[in-house]
Amino acid sequence: MVHDFDVVVVGAGAAGIAATRALMAEGLSVTCLEASDRVGGRAHTDTDIFGIPFDMGAHWMHTEHVNALKTPGLALGLDLYAAPDNAQTYGLENDDILWDEVDKIKHAIDRAARADEEAELTTGIPTDRSLADIWENDSEWSFTAAMTFALSIARDLPDTSLRDMNAWEDGDDWFCREGFGHLVACCSQGLPIKLSTPVCALKSLPDGVQVTTASGNISARSVIVTVSVGVLAEDIIQFDPPLEADRRAALELITMGDYNHAGLLFRPGAIQVQPDTWLTYRLEPDASGVARGGGFLCNISNTGLTSFESSGSFSRDLQQTGPESAIEHALETLVGFFGSAIRKDFIKGHATAWRHEPYVLGSYAGSKPNGHNQRKVLRKPHAERVHFAGEATHASQHCSVSGAHLEGVRAARDVTAQLI
Repeated sequence: MVHDFDVVVVGAGAAGIAATRALMAEGLSVTCLEASDRVGGRAHTDTDIFGIPFDMGAHWMHTEHVNALKTPGLALGLDLYAAPDNAQTYGLENDDILWDEVDKIKHAIDRAARADEEAELTTGIPTDRSLADIWENDSEWSFTAAMTFALSIARDLPDTSLRDMNAWEDGDDWFCREGFGHLVACCSQGLPIKLSTPVCALKSLPDGVQVTTASGNISARSVIVTVSVGVLAEDIIQFDPPLEADRRAALELITMGDYNHAGLLFRPGAIQVQPDTWLTYRLEPDASGVARGGGFLCNISNTGLTSFESSGSFSRDLQQTGPESAIEHALETLVGFFGSAIRKDFIKGHATAWRHEPYVLGSYAGSKPNGHNQRKVLRKPHAERVHFAGEATHASQHCSVSGAHLEGVRAARDVTAQLI
């Protein structure tokens, strides 16, 4: 049978872009099909809302020493720089008090994870706990310190695997002045990407895969699927044969979290802080034990734009109440810090709601307790010729654009070995 392409890549986020470029470098014929009207997926820089770069999704270039997007960004001539050490905690004269609490949680995670690993080696029974199981609320700043981890995993502590969190590679953060989403979009230049082309079905054949879209069928020798686990779990793409039982079980444990930004634009000098100041404050729990708050990245790249960042169930609740509620919550919190005068310097706001994006259905994929070993299940091929890639399948850089990129390259390598 003559196929339309050697490979179809489904999704033009960081993983899909990386996979497409890697496959083309091997001389394979490729097309990348993207359901939305833009590239980048959860990395998207908007310049229309505020007239300056606003990262609607990913903004922090985590773990700079191994971040796969650093070298491409520098090669593109973009302004990449280390996140400055400008953290402030409202209500604390000495920020070390908060960061000592953060370090205490890190050490507790490491000790508990090692204990669980040793127990598993001894008994042969997979052992895992939630972050809430090992976190101690023994300080007035405990909830604020815990929020640091909740933001990194986009979910509440009781809903988070201890060992999955411990596997996450730590390191310094960087920023891209033009926007992280802009960097990812630049990486897609020159690639054969078809926008507004959602894939609704994938049928495995003896010698390839039939890809069904609204505009017709495409045949390929192999397929790389880079959509979110939220899309996979909701069966937005129909697989024939159906996804395996163990992959279905993994999708129950590796699930989409919630992380959103409420961008607030002020006139220059309204908030007297250094560029890229991370501003935190004392958080209190609600009746269910969840801290109702987040953190502020203030004066982003010296533009006057401030982003209120929230995660987990609190972020999900803000999405449900609507963007104006999220903007007002963020603005009123800042008024409490800087006084009501900043309201007259407030220009406009915009709040994201990634849970409501139909081709994403959340922010990024974290693991529930006992799901720490399921990422390898999501990574394995389906029916031999359907491959998977994305941040959810990376073992140590999950929840990151770099992890998605690296998994796209890995999947391309697997497909190349299969076809050439």
